Amino acid sequence: ETYLQSHSNSPWATMALSSLNSTNIPSDYLKNISGSSAIDYEAPILAITALNKDPKTFGTIDYVAKLKSFSSSGQLGDPSAFNDDVFGILALISAGLPPSDSIIADSKNFLLTHQNQNGGWGFAVSSASDSNTTASAIVALVAAGVPSSDTHIQNALNYLKTAQNSDGGFTYDPSSQYGTDSDSSSTAWVLWALNSLNIEHGAWSKNGHSPDDYLQNNQTQSGYFQYQLGSPEDSFSPITTAYAVIAL
Repeated sequence: ETYLQSHSNSPWATMALSSLNSTNIPSDYLKNISGSSAIDYEAPILAITALNKDPKTFGTIDYVAKLKSFSSSGQLGDPSAFNDDVFGILALISAGLPPSDSIIADSKNFLLTHQNQNGGWGFAVSSASDSNTTASAIVALVAAGVPSSDTHIQNALNYLKTAQNSDGGFTYDPSSQYGTDSDSSSTAWVLWALNSLNIEHGAWSKNGHSPDDYLQNNQTQSGYFQYQLGSPEDSFSPITTAYAVIAL
């Protein structure tokens, strides 16, 4: 919590601090959000609603209306990407819109109809699957009303299992030629998916190591979570730490 308080001017840090029931969470930076794409508004909306504030009135403009303005052709934002549909669903639902809202329903169907054959999703429509996009898609689909028993969800979980290593953690891409070691961000996202489905983390232990064990082993004495064991602190460390805190 102390580490995040010292790196608090990001939506993910705000969400993580909120999950810890922190007090005096900085939020003024969220009052003047501007951007040219849907993704620019989605994490800020999630941060605002994590603070129990209304993103329609918290800033200088109605962020929900602005986000919805990026909807076109049955999806939200960039038609070649999935992340803006995933976080768009989550942002709009967190802002109080029902799953039946046409933009949420369109983004949900966009995800469902573009699932890869191996059960996962990649960053782009044409990309190979990765654990982060797949896990976040599960969270969004569940929020949008897709039941845990649905074949799309079960196939996605089966894909995530292929990304788990013997240390209990998860890699970004189990087929990557650049390395398949576990990392904190991927592990945290998988835990978010398990949380959304009310699956106990221990049920996904491997060789006696749970995903929680992997994450906790990556926390430093300074408070931040290393991306991988031995990784130095960098500009993304506060985000990695926020992901881990929310997951745990």
